[in-house]
This record gives sequence, structure tokens and C-alpha cells, in this order.
Amino acid sequence: MNKEKLLYTIGEVAEELHVEQHVLRFWESQFRQIKPIKRRGRRLYDHECIEAIKKIKYMLYDKGYTIKGVQKEFNNDVKIDRGSKDLLQELTDLRDYLISKINSEEGSRKRSVDVCHIAGEPIKKV
Repeated sequence: MNKEKLLYTIGEVAEELHVEQHVLRFWESQFRQIKPIKRRGRRLYDHECIEAIKKIKYMLYDKGYTIKGVQKEFNNDVKIDRGSKDLLQELTDLRDYLISKINSEEGSRKRSVDVCHIAGEPIKKV
């Protein structure tokens, strides 16, 4: 699909992905990840919707999942929204700042410092 074009009709998506339009409408009712924009009674799909449809099609048709199985897989996927990404970055920056403070004080006080892991990255804990 053309990356320059932002929205596609249900007919365009169905043709490109070799899926009938009624199947796309059904999947829309089954998967919250498919949320087309509706303008004047027409469904318009963005790139995010199309990627979700591709994943659903692959899991159903190629991997043999059931509708319930695909729903469970999607529920297991964790997406981080923009606000969460910003918060995660702030926490990472705070962690790095605290580590630098601990390291600078270590030389003067000779504390024992334990290492633990948060989100796969080691941090030092006093």
C-alpha cells in the first residue's frame, strides 16, 4: 500500500489484501484494533488499521488461529502510548541521574551498593 496515501476505502483494502469486504466488516466487530474512520457512511482505513488486518489475516489463515486465539494474542500485546513513553523516558533519566549521584558519593563514603534490574537494565540501589 502506498505510504503517501493516508486513508483507504474498504474496497481498496479488500482488494489489496485479497479479503472480501464482508470479512473486513466482520473482523471490525471482533477486533478492537480495527477502527476505521467513518465518513458519510464509508469506512476509511489508516495504515495502523491495515497492519492490524494483515496480522489478523496471517494468524487466522496462515497460522490456523481461531478468532478467540487471535483476540488473546492481541490482548497479550502491550502497546505504550505517547504519554507512557514520555513517562518512561523521565523515569529512565531520573534513574540515570540517581546512579550518577550514587557513584559520585561512593568514592567518598565507601557504601555497599546492590545491583538490581528494572526493564532489563541494571540500576544501582543503596
